[in-house]
Amino acid sequence: MLKFIKVSHDDMDHLIPINQILGVEKPSGNTKVVIFMNSVGHRATGASEVLGYEITATTASDAAKTKAQLNKVIELIGDACATSWTNPIFDITPLLPHAVTGIAQVEVEFSV
Repeated sequence: MLKFIKVSHDDMDHLIPINQILGVEKPSGNTKVVIFMNSVGHRATGASEVLGYEITATTASDAAKTKAQLNKVIELIGDACATSWTNPIFDITPLLPHAVTGIAQVEVEFSV
């Protein structure tokens, strides 16, 4: 059975399969955390592009708050993995330190 984290915004739920998560990073700037998926994108630029989810929290307006948001996302992914297999969906939205104000599917370069 697969496990998912759920992120909700604007009365819409987004399910992210945990077994497909490649990494979690903070892009340049603040307020955003990106969950990279183990799925190759279009490769329009020839770079190593992957699909992902960009989670925005406008109240995470400085580096320390964005770092706290990122670290909490990573911690919650671990918590989701530790839950019973009879509960395959783990909602991280109310557990984040900063409220989600946007979520988007993205295709970005992944540089390790």
